Amino acid sequence: MHDLIKRYVEETVRHLPAKEREEVALELEANIEDMLGGDSSREKVEEALLALGSPATLARQYRGKERYLIGPETFDLYVMVLTIVSLVVGLVTMVITFVSLFFASDPINIAQMIAKVLASVFSSLSSAFLWVTITFAIMSYYQVKTEPDQWNRKTLYELEEAPTRRIKKSDSIGDMVGLSIFFVLLIVMFSRSDLIAIYRKGTGPIPLFVSHAIKPYIIGWMITTILTFSIAVVKYAKQFWSTTLFALSALADLVGLCYFIFLSTRWSIYNPDFLVFIPGSMDRWQIIIKAACVVLLILTLISLADDAYTVFKRTRPNESAKEPAR
Repeated sequence: MHDLIKRYVEETVRHLPAKEREEVALELEANIEDMLGGDSSREKVEEALLALGSPATLARQYRGKERYLIGPETFDLYVMVLTIVSLVVGLVTMVITFVSLFFASDPINIAQMIAKVLASVFSSLSSAFLWVTITFAIMSYYQVKTEPDQWNRKTLYELEEAPTRRIKKSDSIGDMVGLSIFFVLLIVMFSRSDLIAIYRKGTGPIPLFVSHAIKPYIIGWMITTILTFSIAVVKYAKQFWSTTLFALSALADLVGLCYFIFLSTRWSIYNPDFLVFIPGSMDRWQIIIKAACVVLLILTLISLADDAYTVFKRTRPNESAKEPAR
């Protein structure tokens, strides 16, 4: 089978439910062969695939019905992201609630504990549904495309992009899971900033942060996290690096890094009573924070450099075998 046909079929069935992919792939391959009529030249293959339309559009025809909760182009992606985020947020909230109840000063019975856990999980799932839906609504409002604007020879041959430029699904899903967990932790920190503390018998906890000082910064951190999460969703949908996607991803990473450095060096957010337990107190703590910022900066730049190399330097294995210019 011609490599371009293979890639076209793979890209089309990717938009369909798993149980339908094999059958649709066989049917689509047969239809393409009929269109070719025995002529497997590159020109005839190109003509047939362009006539069929973009893989995403053709997949919607095979699916047979449109769904408009968010939009026909992003509905399946929305459901997938919402499922991942809901599972992660629910489990993390359950664990954190159990831990906080364990350290609670007032004893509670099992019925009260279960009620509090269920209430926390329901609240967190409602929040997850809200901010995932808002994220996709914003993407729709600003017309963030997850498929090409037009179907022509250029977008056809982009299907032959090398695996080196493909964005792994596992990486994008890992980013979304990690960011979901981090967002839950930010919510917990906002409502219970005293959870990160030193616990000693006979005395109350000594929190790391000053509650009224840290809360405004946490809101800003939530916003940067949602921005980064949105980029992870777009990367999962696109699955291939492009110059624009790399620029947006790099911008989100740098914004998050700069905000972390800005926040972590606001020395007024740290509780002096907590720092007493660190040798050298505030001076030593500042050295630790600055060193962590430098390490994070280096790691971020290395990651961006690797992504830039993938986008701008790597070429297809059959780069020299491109179709001749016309």
